[in-house]
Amino acid sequence: MLTVISLGVYRTVTFKQGTDLIQAEWSTDQPMRITNFGSTKFLSILPMVNWHTRDDSLKGEPGVSYLIKTDNNTILFDVGFNQKNESPSPLEHNMKQLGVKLESIDTIFLSHAHLDHSGGQQWVSKSTFSIGREQINLSDKDIFAATHTTYPNSIVNIIPDAAVIAPGVASLGAISRQLLLGRIEEQALVINVEGKGIVIIVGCGHQTVPKILTRANQVFDENIYGLVGDLHYPIPEGRLTLLGINLQRYLASGEGPHSPMTYETMNKELKLLKNTGLKLIALGGHDTSDEVIEHFSSNFGDGYRHVRVGDWIQVAD
Repeated sequence: MLTVISLGVYRTVTFKQGTDLIQAEWSTDQPMRITNFGSTKFLSILPMVNWHTRDDSLKGEPGVSYLIKTDNNTILFDVGFNQKNESPSPLEHNMKQLGVKLESIDTIFLSHAHLDHSGGQQWVSKSTFSIGREQINLSDKDIFAATHTTYPNSIVNIIPDAAVIAPGVASLGAISRQLLLGRIEEQALVINVEGKGIVIIVGCGHQTVPKILTRANQVFDENIYGLVGDLHYPIPEGRLTLLGINLQRYLASGEGPHSPMTYETMNKELKLLKNTGLKLIALGGHDTSDEVIEHFSSNFGDGYRHVRVGDWIQVAD
């Protein structure tokens, strides 16, 4: 019992120290602006792994992967969870069902090094990732990550700061967050759509909505047109539970185990998004409850798009 109590005290102290350090870093950070990084006339986003699916022929899980098509690039954003260590993995299964060929993908963009975005904890523990149970050849892909990541026979471009990675495509740069599970650095993908503005694609939303919007305004001249992805609103409960503890609610969101994400905070952030003037928002369900998804849908009306594996989100054609 004393060991458990001591561990709890240690985690609480470490969490507070980490949070204070990150806030100090954030308050003094002055990111470089990115101007004239190009644009795309076409943008279409296909959820490849998420909680909800279009139909039963596709596999859903509490993980994330999107296929993103622009004028010049086909990008795989994150690689899912493969929670049951299956072969084929949910991502591989869904790729086959949806007719997505690996050779059609030219870029892989990893939002952050958590198990539900990297193919499982066994890969995160080795500072790598995998599309399936075995690592396949990706040497012909441009691979981008925010923190130290390797992959066999491939070069992984580490981009901790905001950077252009393709015409009209950029990283928002890593934004730090202290979780009870430890510090995490998460980047979002930013795509500039001609005549509309930038669309931000988010993996988990550990950065928090206020910091995502602040960083986007610090770095880019373009207005924010849309946001697609997951924002970590496990209210009243998340999708992952272990030993009776809801992991997403108590260990990976809010302000620590004693101050989990609340409805009030979520609603405040929803209003912040609306005041930004978003024309399009699509909220994934891998770390957000159905209740919150319905709340966002009713608030954004025609501007809302559901994230379902197999359903394209057409932004510009």
